[in-house]
Amino acid sequence: MQNCLTRLFVTLLVVSATSASAASVQAPSPSTSAPAGVVAPAAAPQSPVPLLPEALLPEALFPAPRSPALHPPALHPPAPEVARKHKVLLLGDSLIATGFGEYLQAQLDAHPRIQSARRAKSSTGLARPDFFDWMNVGREEVERHQPDVVVVILGGNDGQSLQDTQGGKPIHWGHAEWEAAYRQRMKDFLTVLAKPGRKIVWLELPTTGLKRFEQKLRIIRAVQREVISSREDAVHLDTHPFFTDAKGRALRQARVEGFRRPMRLRMQDGVHFTVAGGRYFANKVYPEVLGVLGLLQQG
Repeated sequence: MQNCLTRLFVTLLVVSATSASAASVQAPSPSTSAPAGVVAPAAAPQSPVPLLPEALLPEALFPAPRSPALHPPALHPPAPEVARKHKVLLLGDSLIATGFGEYLQAQLDAHPRIQSARRAKSSTGLARPDFFDWMNVGREEVERHQPDVVVVILGGNDGQSLQDTQGGKPIHWGHAEWEAAYRQRMKDFLTVLAKPGRKIVWLELPTTGLKRFEQKLRIIRAVQREVISSREDAVHLDTHPFFTDAKGRALRQARVEGFRRPMRLRMQDGVHFTVAGGRYFANKVYPEVLGVLGLLQQG
């Protein structure tokens, strides 16, 4: 149809142009012819050939303007979700204050999914809140950091009379009521640290090999293990295999990452760790914390 209209339009243009040309050419009359030798004036310019109105022309010759293409706005891809960091709080005495605590915190902070904090005080425990009150300090620290996991090592200084903050009568070490009172302090301390969804990892006091000291530590370890094991939100980490040899004797030396030869683990007092011993213990505890956080395979 469109081709037919185009041919019709071209035909009309040709006919119109031919008619106009024929009408404009006239034979000269004798009265108007110029005398010999006189140049006749130039003919007046002809009017342009009339064209059909644009409205009657075929659409193919005057295509309708196209509307600009409507493109949907570019959708920005959603930002990748940033995994939330797990918070770990380390609490304890001189073992946390020195090499072991420093190495463990460094390992935790090096993990991309963990953020850690540490609070330690040498020569402290649950026996002497009149000297250092772990009940209040523990409460302040968990409120400040809101940890997902609390790692604790305390008790090495608790083989003594139990004092309170009101100046009450002490409960002497070795008396029958001492274990019951210490058990209650453990329960109270765990209540302070606990929160729904939070885990508490209690590190058993490492074996020292010091006979008289071990007599005290055995009682303290037993009470701590009993209380910790009774809670679903707490984990008791048995450290005995870390510091004893195949015959059950206290381990004096061990191979430690970063050292070429076996290194001594304890200082001269037989209790505190050497630099190598602190790193050795941290290397043992670190994967246990990852396991509690569910990050062991990712760590």
